[in-house]
Amino acid sequence: MWLLFDVGIIKKKSDSLRKMAAQLSTSASDALLAWSVLYFIFHLHSYNFFACLGIAIHGIAASLGVVRFAQARQTGAIYDYHQMASWLAQVVGLPLMAAGFCYKDLPIVMNLNLMMMFAVLVTSRSMAPGRRQQATLCCSAFALLTIAVISYRAHIIYGLYGTAAYVLSGVIGSQGKVGPIYRVDLLHVVLTAGNILYTWALLQL
Repeated sequence: MWLLFDVGIIKKKSDSLRKMAAQLSTSASDALLAWSVLYFIFHLHSYNFFACLGIAIHGIAASLGVVRFAQARQTGAIYDYHQMASWLAQVVGLPLMAAGFCYKDLPIVMNLNLMMMFAVLVTSRSMAPGRRQQATLCCSAFALLTIAVISYRAHIIYGLYGTAAYVLSGVIGSQGKVGPIYRVDLLHVVLTAGNILYTWALLQL
């Protein structure tokens, strides 16, 4: 009886340690993502206001993720703030980054990105969850398409590779594992690569 009880305690402790290790790895990968945002802003802060403002929202989301996943419990205000910031990174961050790519040559496309961004922001509260998810996807997809088109027109391969990295991150998702690696950690690493590639692309634009 006592042996079974001890085995149960050991199993619970083992599960708790595995969960803690997963959270710490995600906190570390979020820190890597936050570093890539700082790298981006450091190189472009005096050159591209829109792109830096957009990616700063990604940095806020990543920084909140560092704090969230460093905690033992995934509840409370920090969880809600991280969820909101992650959503804003898609709805506001990516369109502003797209504006940073096209405001010089295609201001009409920049305005389309900003109009879509504001439309989703204003109407999101009245949308059903499924509709809100679709609107978020459309907003971020149009921004990535804008970046890809501008990069193609300007023959900037880094912009195309960066867009591919962002699309790949969406395919990877954040739930489950790929072998021994948590998908959310792989997602953060791929987004880090995307941010660095976008930095190099904007420096050439």
